[in-house]
Amino acid sequence: MMIPRANLFALLAALQLLAAVPVAAQEGAVRIGPDMDSIIYGVYCAQDPIREDPAPDTVNGHINIVPAVPDFQFRQKVVPAQIGIGFGIVSRATMGITHDPVTITVTHPPFPGSGVEVESYQSDIDDGTNLTGFSFDHPHELVLGPWTFTANTTDGTELFYVEFEVVAPELMPQVISACFEAFMS
Repeated sequence: MMIPRANLFALLAALQLLAAVPVAAQEGAVRIGPDMDSIIYGVYCAQDPIREDPAPDTVNGHINIVPAVPDFQFRQKVVPAQIGIGFGIVSRATMGITHDPVTITVTHPPFPGSGVEVESYQSDIDDGTNLTGFSFDHPHELVLGPWTFTANTTDGTELFYVEFEVVAPELMPQVISACFEAFMS
């Protein structure tokens, strides 16, 4: 079978980009705890929030509440560091179970200026659709390296843990173009 030259170059470029992403980032840790039905993780195009809820243990002092659970266009744990990109977890507790309150903890490499590496806020997780996510809204948030999301009950039970790897945006052109192609033309 003959592969057209343009397709061959595209395939080689894609393989080279994939090879540049650390294997640990592609495999990364995922844990799901008791009384949880499911989790889905991935990358999505960020939405404008409909409101901001107070979250004093976060750098920005609030979390964004979005109008709808976003479409996880990329079911992966490798995330490009680009304003307008979001990533996270959609979780669902076992039918009839509500975990309230739940501490959501996000860890990441130190933010420039503040040095903050851990942010947390209170939420709940029920048997509906629950989004736990982060969207890059400010330049100081664009730090490369491992990011983790953990949900724990007040008694310390871990409901989920997911590790993402944030990489330079040029390593993930397919994500950037999916989110911004309408603005680029």
